Amino acid sequence: MYELSILSLIALCLVSFIGVPHGSFDGAVAALLGYQSKKKFFIFTFWYTVISIAVIFFWIQFPIIALLLFIMMSIVHFGLCDWSFLKIYQHKWLVTLTHGMNIIFGIIFFHTAESFQIFTFLSNQRFIYFEQYLFIVYFLFGILFFIYCYLSIKLKKLRWGVFEMIFILIVISQLDPLTGFALYFCFVHTIKHVSAILQNTNKYLENRKFVFATTAVFTILTWIGGCVAIIYLNNNFSFSESFIKTIFIGLAALTLPHMTLIDFFYRKKFN
Repeated sequence: MYELSILSLIALCLVSFIGVPHGSFDGAVAALLGYQSKKKFFIFTFWYTVISIAVIFFWIQFPIIALLLFIMMSIVHFGLCDWSFLKIYQHKWLVTLTHGMNIIFGIIFFHTAESFQIFTFLSNQRFIYFEQYLFIVYFLFGILFFIYCYLSIKLKKLRWGVFEMIFILIVISQLDPLTGFALYFCFVHTIKHVSAILQNTNKYLENRKFVFATTAVFTILTWIGGCVAIIYLNNNFSFSESFIKTIFIGLAALTLPHMTLIDFFYRKKFN
């Protein structure tokens, strides 16, 4: 049975206190996209909440499908963030998939047993069945990474991407899976995302108080919801399993509306 170490517990707390607020900037993103009146912002908040709740119910009913979709969404979302940060408008999906697969399947490669125990927590079933197909994913990533490195010979910006991916692999290989994920999520993905959002809000939004007020409110509500979920789940599961379920199912619930907002609307306007 997988139990959280002190380091893993601290890592998940970092996800809660640093990673979650980066999604709370979605209120500011909505304002950038034109949802600035009270009525429009209420409509945005309503549908954002509905989608998040729907994801939780879907996960409860179809946990394995939900987990697989969450993994795929994470790959695309993390990868698109890195692609946007590099400011390379060529080879969009090659860059996106290579960066996204690097962090997700890098963790699984170096910590297969622990990763699949966490997946078992999240799916309530033996997710280990999928381990036998990992060689396909690793082979695909190897091809993508090789092409990426080849393209970096001519595209200087991609050289930073190669360095970053190798550095990330070295770091996550030395840490447990949750700590490795938390460091990436909080200090790579979140920093890139928040810096881009703040740059545009400072440039295009006059009401700065709105940005910080909505971010604070969304963050506090998310923390309260997370605490309630942990207390509820702890009645039926161990503390470690309850904490892991709350963090990652909560992330999934926020990722779908967040990814839809950022990757399908925000990037079209500001990339």
